[in-house]
Amino acid sequence: MSLFYEGWGATIVKELIETSPPSSINWWPQTMAWQVIAIIGLFWLLRKVYQRWRLYQHNVYRRDAITWLERLPDYQSLTEQPIYRQLPNLLRKTALGGYQRNEIALLSGQDWTEWLDKQCELSQFGANGAITLHRLAYDASLTMTAEDISTLTQQIKLWIHHHRGAYV
Repeated sequence: MSLFYEGWGATIVKELIETSPPSSINWWPQTMAWQVIAIIGLFWLLRKVYQRWRLYQHNVYRRDAITWLERLPDYQSLTEQPIYRQLPNLLRKTALGGYQRNEIALLSGQDWTEWLDKQCELSQFGANGAITLHRLAYDASLTMTAEDISTLTQQIKLWIHHHRGAYV
């Protein structure tokens, strides 16, 4: 038994025949030219993703060096600063991560800082940088102010971020 009587509602709707919904829409292009363009575009996109992934993998040495620099304790809070004596080694290790060993191994002193400045236009190690880096690595009696260490650390961080590297 129905709550509504036979004449209730629109009588025209009773005579409608419901149509079946269309099948799912195929997203694959129908013509050969668009299929070729789609395949070329897909390969281009995959190649770009692969290149970015390789660049990301290659630049792990940069991220490691920056992480090491950011974890350095405050220079003034240390009674002895042997960890800061590793800054020249960090710079050389980072350079070895981005360039060929035979290009870097023979560089020292003024040649080393000129090479560093040549690889990164923003860095300014200059003439004093060669002496500072050399003495910091080998002269245990060298005393530096917190400002000098901060400037050197900023220069090293700038070089790590912005040097070109051999991969590019």
